[in-house]
Amino acid sequence: MIDYDLLARTALALGFERLSVGVVVLDTSGRVLMLRRREDDALPGLWDYPAGGLEPGEGVQAGALRELSEEAGITVAADSLEYLRSLDFVDAAGRRFRHFVFTATVPDGTPVALTEHDRFVWAELDDPPPTSDGYREVLDFVRRHRAVPGWRPISRYVGGIALSNLYGAFYFTDSAGRALCLRNALDPERWQFPGGDTDPGESPWDTALREAREELGLDLAVENPGIVARQQLLAVVHFSPGAYWPLHQVGHVFWGGRLDDEQLGRIRLSSEHTEWATRSLHDWHSVMRPADYRRLMLVDRARRSDLTLFGERPATGAVDEHGIARDFEGVMTFVTSPDGGRLLLNLRDDVPGIAHPGLWTPIGGWREGRESAYEAGAREVLEEAGIRVEGLRAVPGPRHPEIHESTVVLHGTYAGPESDLVLGEGRDVRMVPLDGIRDLRTPPYLAHYLARIGGN
Repeated sequence: MIDYDLLARTALALGFERLSVGVVVLDTSGRVLMLRRREDDALPGLWDYPAGGLEPGEGVQAGALRELSEEAGITVAADSLEYLRSLDFVDAAGRRFRHFVFTATVPDGTPVALTEHDRFVWAELDDPPPTSDGYREVLDFVRRHRAVPGWRPISRYVGGIALSNLYGAFYFTDSAGRALCLRNALDPERWQFPGGDTDPGESPWDTALREAREELGLDLAVENPGIVARQQLLAVVHFSPGAYWPLHQVGHVFWGGRLDDEQLGRIRLSSEHTEWATRSLHDWHSVMRPADYRRLMLVDRARRSDLTLFGERPATGAVDEHGIARDFEGVMTFVTSPDGGRLLLNLRDDVPGIAHPGLWTPIGGWREGRESAYEAGAREVLEEAGIRVEGLRAVPGPRHPEIHESTVVLHGTYAGPESDLVLGEGRDVRMVPLDGIRDLRTPPYLAHYLARIGGN
């Protein structure tokens, strides 16, 4: 459905001084109704289709119906009046006009009653009588498009496509890089970015700026002017219609920058949210709904990689050449010796905000950029242990409940000496004999996956 009020408001906001409407009337034989201006009219003898300026307070569609009735004595139902396009021009007085053009089809022989013109004719579209350049452009538009099989006026076309709404949001972190999210007042289990649906006439960027003011009490143009100047789009996220929201949603998430402690202290929430919090990606996992968490990880990956990424929720199920879901965000790589007798383990830092602090775990981490799962797994092993892994493959399911559904578990081998290991992250890295693992503090998923890669 076309919002004609929005079309009019947008035109006025763009600086058009006058709005007008016109109707290209066709009969069932495909001829166009043209009306000749009287000798005492402006531009005498010129031929027009029914058209004129909007009256004060009049809607676009209502004005088109009125002009058709007044100038040609033809009345059609509102739902049979199809919108075509707009045309911009400047009149003799220098005023900028936006002209909204509709079309209607009537039976051959429909009576025409003139009130402002002295003659009418049903003309062929490719041979109209003398008319203005703008009106000729419109008639050529109709002729060309009608010649394309299956063409429909835009108003009929948009009536048959999926409805959607846009939203704009900002992704902020604190000075430690932890993500900022707000708890929804109506749905307390939902944590979301500061943002919301676009108002009529707004772009997603305008929406994000407005929502930051309304939901946080922060004017981004003042708080982070450099960030605002960049206007950095991190992600476009599509949500399919669901039980709660029956429309497609297309979200534009922009980078809002880091907020320092002083800025965070000045946050003033609106009634839409009950609290705000900053947490690490790992800590958000335990409180966020799965779809919202995957959006968070996608957006943070875009920020880390300085990219704009696209995500669909729910995921499409697309896989790469190895049969691994393309819509993943984390990897965990089990690296064993070729005989399977030793396993590469990393002693993690004992700090809050990370997974399994202080435990011995396989190599793992977040996806970067547009990496495949195999590329991410190999990079993480190189970064954390300084070695190159061979023969990577996906470990077959089922997935352990502690491993997030967007994490891919891989297995590869390393045949080199342990002396080549170079600690890149954590406190220690070793090739541990399988019978020695029981003496270490390890996460509960370890045995689950060792059984699937041939370990004991």
